[in-house]
Amino acid sequence: MERISIESFFTSETDLEMNQYRILGGIREVRSNFDKKKIYPSLATLIELKRSIDKIKDERNNLDEKFPKQLKGFDIKTQKVIYESSHNINHNYNIEEIFTLIDWALPYINDAIDEGIVLFDFVEKNITLEQVGILPIYKDEGYFMVTDNPGFKLQIHRYECTLFSSGTERYRSLKTKFVKSERQVIIKRSAESIKHELIKERKDLPNPATFLFDSDLDFPFTETIFPVVKRKLMSHIAA
Repeated sequence: MERISIESFFTSETDLEMNQYRILGGIREVRSNFDKKKIYPSLATLIELKRSIDKIKDERNNLDEKFPKQLKGFDIKTQKVIYESSHNINHNYNIEEIFTLIDWALPYINDAIDEGIVLFDFVEKNITLEQVGILPIYKDEGYFMVTDNPGFKLQIHRYECTLFSSGTERYRSLKTKFVKSERQVIIKRSAESIKHELIKERKDLPNPATFLFDSDLDFPFTETIFPVVKRKLMSHIAA
């Protein structure tokens, strides 16, 4: 089953029922990932799809003049839909049929997004955040440790938070780099001792901001725990 995206609506078959079947299959695949407690990339994909659909619906009055053209992407700076001519588009495929498909799919997409957000909120509430040692004034670089329960490990990562501008808006970007992992045993090393070891090993951060994220959840690390931790870290730094 193909992954659902905005192209699912603009490169469709002329048969409405077949299109509905394909799109519903893509949404079912996303919800299946949620059932497996896997949040990403499914939730981010759905949210981006919803934003794209909302953008297209806002520009609906202009689409009649532009059609038949193929949706290529979005210009983030100008917030405009980008089109390109295509000889492969069926000229008999009416723009109203596309919006009929979009209007039919939106309730299913919204329900799936709501399910993903509920799962995200549950995970976030069940992950604790603690600062390790004294927190310096400069918090845009440092380390964070995360319990990886399925892997029986404590993962240690380095982070760097930067600001960038797009038009009149300012955004934060979080870069992370894996440092090492420690096997979780009955007698665990303290986060403080691990921090001191990092300082000795890496002289460029003599007084790093360091955080510990802990949870009892046995959820997938890569698809769920780690992405939620990064969002939580970003919010904490920006606060």
